[in-house]
Amino acid sequence: MSDRPSMWSDEMNAADRVRHVAVTRTTPRNAGWIAEEAGVSRDTAVKYLERMADQGELVVVETADGTCYKPDDVTQFLREVRTLAEEESVNDLTAELQAIGNEIDSWKSTYNVESLEELRQSIGSNDLSPDDRSERLDIIEEWEYNVQIREALQLAISLQSSLTKLDTDSRIEHLNSGTLPQEG
Repeated sequence: MSDRPSMWSDEMNAADRVRHVAVTRTTPRNAGWIAEEAGVSRDTAVKYLERMADQGELVVVETADGTCYKPDDVTQFLREVRTLAEEESVNDLTAELQAIGNEIDSWKSTYNVESLEELRQSIGSNDLSPDDRSERLDIIEEWEYNVQIREALQLAISLQSSLTKLDTDSRIEHLNSGTLPQEG
């Protein structure tokens, strides 16, 4: 365990700290590194990391540093969709979709391209300065991010719609059954 002062709140137990460290990394990290960051023993980290891998939260990969763990991209994406669906209104989600569409349209116009692929291909143009290439690479990264967020927003809207319909259907079912829902 680390000798440095704890940066963790008293409410966070060892499992919470390991989970936080493991799921907030973009590069695979080994159990020793995660243990050091979480302020736990290596054995404790391994126990929780293996549990998280079994539950699909983490992916186990072999690297030069040995067995490492990284967040599962699909699980992270679905969590983001759920958070958006639960915390944002359909109007806010729709407004964000509009803003993303406007930004992509602006890039298409600015760089005289019709797609992300065309912008990628334009990097090889002899007419571009190194600064222009660098700027386009930054826009490509933003565009890719926008595409991912757009997909999450669309799925969040769909999820909200489905949950609303299910909730309405269950209330209608209770009214048609002649009985009232029971409180626990």
